[in-house]
Amino acid sequence: MKMRQIQFDGVGQLRQVEREIPPLKDSQVLVKVEACGLCTWERYIFEGTESMPFPFVGGHEIAATVVETGKSVPGSIVPGMPVSVAKWVRCNQCEPCRRGYDNHCLGNDGPGDKEYSGPGGFADYLVCESYEVFPFAADAPIHYAALAEPVACVTRGVNRLNVVGGDTVVVIGAGFMGLLFLKLLKLRGCKVIVVQRSAKRRELAARMGADLTLDPAAEDWTGRVMAETGGMGAAAVVYTAGGSQTVNQCLAAARIGATVLLYAPTHEERPAIDLDLIHFKELVLTGAIRHDKESFRQAVRLLGSGQVDFSDLILSFGDMAQLEQEMARANTDRDIHRILLRWN
Repeated sequence: MKMRQIQFDGVGQLRQVEREIPPLKDSQVLVKVEACGLCTWERYIFEGTESMPFPFVGGHEIAATVVETGKSVPGSIVPGMPVSVAKWVRCNQCEPCRRGYDNHCLGNDGPGDKEYSGPGGFADYLVCESYEVFPFAADAPIHYAALAEPVACVTRGVNRLNVVGGDTVVVIGAGFMGLLFLKLLKLRGCKVIVVQRSAKRRELAARMGADLTLDPAAEDWTGRVMAETGGMGAAAVVYTAGGSQTVNQCLAAARIGATVLLYAPTHEERPAIDLDLIHFKELVLTGAIRHDKESFRQAVRLLGSGQVDFSDLILSFGDMAQLEQEMARANTDRDIHRILLRWN
């Protein structure tokens, strides 16, 4: 049996290839990919902004159906079952894994025994380890299972914030990830202020439950946050875009003992950070990258349970076989939160 894949042979080069599906090991699961999200990461690799060894097969936001299981796969995973796939090696043996940072597992450094690097979701079939497969609610839309990966990444970020219900949290940016932070923070009972230049995105954030939206080009948003919190500042600030100047504003808008979470890099070689703000206010400046197995478990439950409304996200289906055109569409139409690729 063969599988189709969309393979990147180099920067700006891709083609459809066919490979034999390898025999399943006892611990493995064969799944049929039902939908795969097109993330900016794969687009950056195609454009050469980020690097991965070529040949490369992207696709890490994966909704699938179980086709076959190996002999030692738990009985809770059965053929025909809808699943979300967390295509990330977690060896449980390296130092990061043993310290609870399985999102930094050293086993992801190379392609392993594959002929290509990358997670491999840009395909019609995929072989996974059983621990990468998370059963998904049968009564939920199957394509929602592809959103588990970004929701899990945001869940891990929220888990790193020291906030409780009633706290005020500021989210910088109302792109896809910023809106996911908004949704998950509202679920935890927080008051959420969204800072975003685009009026269209501010309006969308308001419709999705933001308690207040601010335009940083029109007003001093840090001063407004201080006024809204009685001069105390926000319990947490989540940075998703803007550069080091915005990071310093995040520090200024935070209350004593608050957490400022860098969810995105600044892409600056030596960002100028106001260290005195961290010192005098005893702030926690931390980061979050990728998902761990616990945040992925939580995300799958959230998506399947209906506790959070994801129907107001702007999703669009695309043709896996037309991946290059779909990447161009994603770069052009910034209103789409995710293009979900399927084989037509």
